[in-house]
Amino acid sequence: MIKKYAKALIFLADAMAVSFSYWLAFQLRFDFHLPAEEFNHFVATLPIVLMLRLVAFNYFGLYRGIWRYASMDDLVNILKAVAASQVVLAAIVLFFWHGGFPRSILIIGPALTLVFVGGIRFTLRATREMRYKGSIKDLPKTLIFGAGDLGEGVLRDLKRNKVHRCNVVGFLDDDPALWNHSIHGVSVLGGRKDLSLVVEKYGVDEVVVAVNHSRGPLIKELMALCSEAHCRVQFKTVPTLEEHLSHKSAGFPIRKLELSDLLPRKKINLDLAALHVVLSGKTVLVTGAGGTIGAELCRQVLNYGPKRLLMLDNHNTALFYVEKELAEAGHGARITAIVGDAGDEVLLKNLFETHAPHVIFHAAAHKHVPMMETNPQEAVRNNTLTTYTLAETAVKYKAERFLYISTDKAVRPSSVMGASKRLGEKVVRAFAEVNGTKCMSVRFGNVLGSSGSAVRIFQEQIQAGGPVTVTHPEVTRYFMTVEEAIQLILQAAAMGNGGEIFVLNMGTHMKVADLARNLIVLNGLEPGNEPGQIEIKFTGMRPGEKMYEELFREGDIRKDTGHPDIFMAIPEEIDMEVLKEQMSGLRLLCELADPAPLLNDIRKLVPGYTGRPEAIWEAEKARHPGS
Repeated sequence: MIKKYAKALIFLADAMAVSFSYWLAFQLRFDFHLPAEEFNHFVATLPIVLMLRLVAFNYFGLYRGIWRYASMDDLVNILKAVAASQVVLAAIVLFFWHGGFPRSILIIGPALTLVFVGGIRFTLRATREMRYKGSIKDLPKTLIFGAGDLGEGVLRDLKRNKVHRCNVVGFLDDDPALWNHSIHGVSVLGGRKDLSLVVEKYGVDEVVVAVNHSRGPLIKELMALCSEAHCRVQFKTVPTLEEHLSHKSAGFPIRKLELSDLLPRKKINLDLAALHVVLSGKTVLVTGAGGTIGAELCRQVLNYGPKRLLMLDNHNTALFYVEKELAEAGHGARITAIVGDAGDEVLLKNLFETHAPHVIFHAAAHKHVPMMETNPQEAVRNNTLTTYTLAETAVKYKAERFLYISTDKAVRPSSVMGASKRLGEKVVRAFAEVNGTKCMSVRFGNVLGSSGSAVRIFQEQIQAGGPVTVTHPEVTRYFMTVEEAIQLILQAAAMGNGGEIFVLNMGTHMKVADLARNLIVLNGLEPGNEPGQIEIKFTGMRPGEKMYEELFREGDIRKDTGHPDIFMAIPEEIDMEVLKEQMSGLRLLCELADPAPLLNDIRKLVPGYTGRPEAIWEAEKARHPGS
């Protein structure tokens, strides 16, 4: 009921404040013995003062704000309104009353008005703050790490958030100049070295990390400090200021930490103009559109205004959900979902003749290493021969660009999957600039949280109570988020001239065992072998797996692209006639039941391949130990 008449009530309160401050100015001027003549001056000018003040208040937006959120901006607006109205008032008084009006009133009056009108608003805010403090005693105790602009924004958001309510006990920050100061009444209690002491002293339940840069290494160190001190505290975070502004979100929503928060992430600089030239107004084909990479490609491509987005996948359920998501986001008129195999020559012929795609992103692939060890024919058929068929069709219909998404497992491959992807790179190199089509490859490592990834498996194992299975304590991998990977893929597509293998900067590699430990901690649990802890069990390397991955081959000629996060390798040239002969041979070998001839041929075609034919039968024995 009060909210309905809020503006009327504040207007009335302002009118009373202006009247009282004007009356008090006269009383103070004459020591509370107001002569009759001066009282007449007061009565005669009060309506003018009221009208000028209230009109100015309205003009400067004092009735558009919300009282309980009064801030310095409101105070500045009050000051502007009082000053503007006072200039007009002084002109009127001096023109009509000349020397008969006490001029000191023109100084005392506006000062008192500023005090009383501002006091109304800040009293309301102070009352709200007191109610907030009185209602949070039994709420979870929260510590904010980061006393900068982001931390201050988080505190303000928490104070008015009715969903995520908590008791903010203090800040921590690495800047000593902020220590022993306070923000909105909340003290800065020290730096990161004080974390365990503050957690113990105040009984902290959760730590909200509110920093904009170098978040990954900081969070890992904070988690390690708590682990060493045996502090059981939950870590959370919020969007950075850049993410907040780019997504135009309201407030700073607190969320649980994700593994991506632990990566040493940095802002990726994109050449937006080049991306618009390549994608805007074009028809774009994405194969494997139902997968993690393909789906994110579709999302990001649509940001650059393509004429049409063709989404091809043989997994119709996955494709259905991607199409549904994009249609609900308002892209329904620009997308076409096509169910089918990217290696189906008839389908591709009809697709290219109907839609004539300008840009092709080939993300369809079999990616699971152990599974491809026992299915080498399918690995080559899908990862190599499909790439050949699609690239051949693209250059036949004179597409502008063809980008093949490869993997770091193609470098000195120890698996059939890696070898099949390396053969795909050779295919793309052979088709470079045929018929004017710029064909190129992009090579990168593991994407966090992709379907069937180690992260998802670890999460399932943790929820089941463990153990979390890791192949070897020293095995390492490169990791990046899918959003970052796609941004760099698009940038590489824009800068490619044909024949290049672009290599994404994956940062430093990470031990998979450390990844598992971090994920356990993020779930609020402890790694270990004691009751209540989650065990990490080492199972041994599987066929086709390597201890560590590489991004360049020994024969690759490396070149600088001018982009700090994208490198370039120029592989050796491949004769098209030789390639056609090799593909024909592989096609015939894929039709055989015995995989040995195919594996022997792969060894000849991919000199760095270190896999063994007998690995297939070893894997089969592992799957069927009784046979």
